[in-house]
Amino acid sequence: MSQVETYANLVSLIESYHGATLIDIEKTRVRHLVNARARSAYRESDLWEQFLVTGEERIVNDSDSTRLYVPFQGTTSATAGVTSTKSGDIDTVLRAHDANPFATKSVREYEVFMGKDGVELPGYKVTYGAETGMTALNGGSPNYQFLTSDKRDAITGGTISVTGVVTSDGTATDALVNDTHTLTNVSYLTDSQTYLDISLATTISSVNISSAKIKFPVVFLTYKRQLTEIYGDQIGDTTNIPLEWKDYIALGVYADMLASDGFHEKSLAWEGRANKALQRELERIDRNRAHQFVNHRVRTHASNQAR
Repeated sequence: MSQVETYANLVSLIESYHGATLIDIEKTRVRHLVNARARSAYRESDLWEQFLVTGEERIVNDSDSTRLYVPFQGTTSATAGVTSTKSGDIDTVLRAHDANPFATKSVREYEVFMGKDGVELPGYKVTYGAETGMTALNGGSPNYQFLTSDKRDAITGGTISVTGVVTSDGTATDALVNDTHTLTNVSYLTDSQTYLDISLATTISSVNISSAKIKFPVVFLTYKRQLTEIYGDQIGDTTNIPLEWKDYIALGVYADMLASDGFHEKSLAWEGRANKALQRELERIDRNRAHQFVNHRVRTHASNQAR
C-alpha cells in the first residue's frame, strides 16, 4: 500500500521553513498553493502508485463499429448513486488487454490512444464480459426491455450478448432472444439495476430467466486515474497526501510564498530544491518500474530507456 503523509504535518513543515506559525488567511492561501503543486507533481509521471488502476474491466462503446473506444468516465459504482462515476476515472491509459492479465496468460494487448471522448481501440475485436444476471424481460414485439440484476455501464447504440433465456414459444424464439442485440435505450432504475431496451420482432408468451446472462463488450485497462482529490483540512478535503510529494510540495509552496513576498532570488533557490526533491522521486519510480509490465521500453544501439 502506498505511503501517505497528513496534510497537518505538511503544513507544519511549511511553517518550519517559514519560521512562523501561519495565521488563518495564510493557511487558506497555502491550501491553494499545495493543490497547485500537487497537480504539477501528478502530471510529471503516469506511474505514481496511488493513481494506478491495473487490469480493470471497462465497457467498450461499440455503437459505431468504425470507432470503438472506452469512455473516460463510467457510471457504475458499488456504493454511490447512478450519477456517480468510477473512483478510477481515466486520465492516461498504459495498457489495454482482451482478458484479465492477472487471470489469463499471454493475453492480447491492443494499441490505444487518447481521443476526445475516450480511449480509442484501433484493432479491437469485440469481447463480451462484465456478466450480469437478468431479473425481468418486459414488453412486447418489437420493443423489449431487459432488467439486469446488477447495475452495469451500458451504451445506447452499443451491443449486448444474451444467453440462457428459455421461452415457451420454441427454439426458434429462444434463438432470437439468445443473441447479440443493439441497445435502443439505457436507463438506471436503482444503484443496483439497469434497464436495457432492445428491438425484437417476435412474440414471447412467457420466459424462464433463472439461468439468463447478459454480457457487455469489454476491455481490461491499466491506467492512471484522474486526480480528483482536493488536499486540505476543510470539510470534504482529502487530509492525506502521497508521501512522495511531501518534500516537493513543502519546498515548492515555500518558494511560492517567497516569490509573492518579493524575495525572487531566494525563491529561485528554494524552487531548485523543490524540483530536485521531485526528481528524486521520479528517478525512484524509474528504478522500481524498469522491469515491470506497466512500463514501455525503447531500445536503440545507444540507449535503453523506460518511457
